[in-house]
Amino acid sequence: MSVERDPSEQLPPHRFDDLDERLHAPPVPAPARWQENLFFVAWDLDGGHGFLIHTKRWPAKGDHEAHLVVYVGGAPVSAILHRPTRAAQLVEQEIPELSAVPESPWSKWRIQARFDGAPGEGPHGFLAFAPGGPTPAAIDVVLESDLPPADFNQALAQLSESLAHDGKGSWTSAQAHYEQGGRWRGTLTVGNRTITTQGLFVRDHSWGERVESNFDSGVFWTASSLDSGRVFCNAIGFPRPEGTIGTGILVSERGAFVTRDVSAAFSPRPGLRCYDQSTVHYGFREPLTLQARTRVHVPKYLPGSGARRYDNNAISYVTMAGKTGMGCLEWAGVLEASQAADLDRAMVEATP
Repeated sequence: MSVERDPSEQLPPHRFDDLDERLHAPPVPAPARWQENLFFVAWDLDGGHGFLIHTKRWPAKGDHEAHLVVYVGGAPVSAILHRPTRAAQLVEQEIPELSAVPESPWSKWRIQARFDGAPGEGPHGFLAFAPGGPTPAAIDVVLESDLPPADFNQALAQLSESLAHDGKGSWTSAQAHYEQGGRWRGTLTVGNRTITTQGLFVRDHSWGERVESNFDSGVFWTASSLDSGRVFCNAIGFPRPEGTIGTGILVSERGAFVTRDVSAAFSPRPGLRCYDQSTVHYGFREPLTLQARTRVHVPKYLPGSGARRYDNNAISYVTMAGKTGMGCLEWAGVLEASQAADLDRAMVEATP
């Protein structure tokens, strides 16, 4: 089975400007929920090496938050940083520990980070659970892609409209939003061990007013890079008993293709560190199914996105239409009150 789709399902070329690869100036005055998010997941599945970076820039609060997680040989070091916002076009102008530079928009990024973090996992297996720690960590890599970005603007606007008429109270606002997959190479450091490695990555970038509510029933996000970075796909959905409200985009050298017919299953069940297998369905005219096997769970705590919110990022080996790759099979949900209290307490205790 080929990943090529029917021309009627093809999206028009993206309309992003090269400058959209950089940070954006918020409206003045900054709306209370205006945010800008960058997300990078890059892994060498065979070696157990990789990193996850999530930055959330929130001008109305004057805060730029960064989750930094590095794995070498299956051993993680992580930190969560908070730095003040200012007029900036690059992350390093606000977070000196992290540099994320689009050296060639849409095709080449340089990611560098250096920080002292906490080794191992925190309460309930969470990463980036403390603002620092005794163990040095570093990232120095290049990300490259031959693919155009997946333009989720219109697709997520339609998803938001569908949720508004759903009557279940779940909501996620539409924002400027694009995603991409590709290859990466470079060095990672945890403690006194530095390795040179390579693998596949997925990334996304969004900005605008970010309003999310009622994730109690869960949401999936399944970005994957396959075929040595020549194929990218992501299905996003809110499962319902009567079917999933969602959207999916597949990108290859032939362009980007979209469907609103998506679904996902997580086995033995969705939730925090609960699933070791995942299946994602894309209902194109010629359907595609992505199969995933979890290699490592990298959950992160996101109370700024909603009370007790978390994302469980299952870094996975994926296959689809005879092609293989790496995926981030994410389940977003809401923690039990006791679990959130444990994480809040750990953060307070770890703060100098």
